[in-house]
Amino acid sequence: MKAALLKSYGDIDQFEIGDIPTPKPGPGEILIKIEASAVNPFDLILRQGFMANVIPLPLPAVLGGDAAGTIAALGDGVIGFEVGGRVVADFAANGKGAHAEYGVLPATSVAKLPAGLSFEQGASLVKAGLTGRQAVEALGVKAGDRVLVSGGLGAVGRSAIQYLKQIGAKPVAGVRAERLNEGRELAGDALDITLPTASPVFSYAISTAGPVAGNLISHVRDGGTIASIVPVPEAAKNGERVTIHELFHRTDAVTLDAVLDAALRGLLIIPISHIFPLEEIGLAQNTVAAGAPGKVVLKH
Repeated sequence: MKAALLKSYGDIDQFEIGDIPTPKPGPGEILIKIEASAVNPFDLILRQGFMANVIPLPLPAVLGGDAAGTIAALGDGVIGFEVGGRVVADFAANGKGAHAEYGVLPATSVAKLPAGLSFEQGASLVKAGLTGRQAVEALGVKAGDRVLVSGGLGAVGRSAIQYLKQIGAKPVAGVRAERLNEGRELAGDALDITLPTASPVFSYAISTAGPVAGNLISHVRDGGTIASIVPVPEAAKNGERVTIHELFHRTDAVTLDAVLDAALRGLLIIPISHIFPLEEIGLAQNTVAAGAPGKVVLKH
């Protein structure tokens, strides 16, 4: 099968399009013919080897965590799916990812893609949709609670904000000054997250933008709670003034079903800014690095 192979850690010149054996699904697994996959910032971190000590990849490696396509084969014991069915898939970071013609993963990491959503939309929703919801749920907020979300116009930030609105909470988008109007349009309220404050007013916050993690903490009052998907600088933690839950995405087919249902009903919109052919994975990664204003997707 055709795949975008990372030959060695480094820059985008380490990618090449090559042929590798098509995998076969084992017990409890599903083989997917991939039609679209998303390029996430984490893919760039993996490519450069910054996580090699924690997540060593078998080189050459296939990156890509989010995909959509059709089921090509079912492993023994898989129920609830059928060959030909449209699905989305949440691939692990193990070097056997989604930037290929086919991919195998556990059935527990797969969800059915509604007919009203395209493959490109499906691929764009997986980790952003899951992580945004998981961050909100970690806070335990209820209807009426105000929640500050840094990186509010990024994919995870948008997901969190739209889910907060869905449950009746009141999100505030933390964005750069020049994007305040966009933030207000999305969340209903926004503030300039590039500036710290000496007068914190929030009891809850979600941190999705690493460079302003310290500023976000300054906006949370004593005893408040933060769900963070980015590293929090030790100097910014200021002792135990606030409770910080540092989160890592986890695969969850039930939550993924809810994400797709929200997207189908128009309650969750993650804009796609660029679509590239699989062969242009290097350009796609550079587009993400340059700060693309929406999801970057590869069409297979």
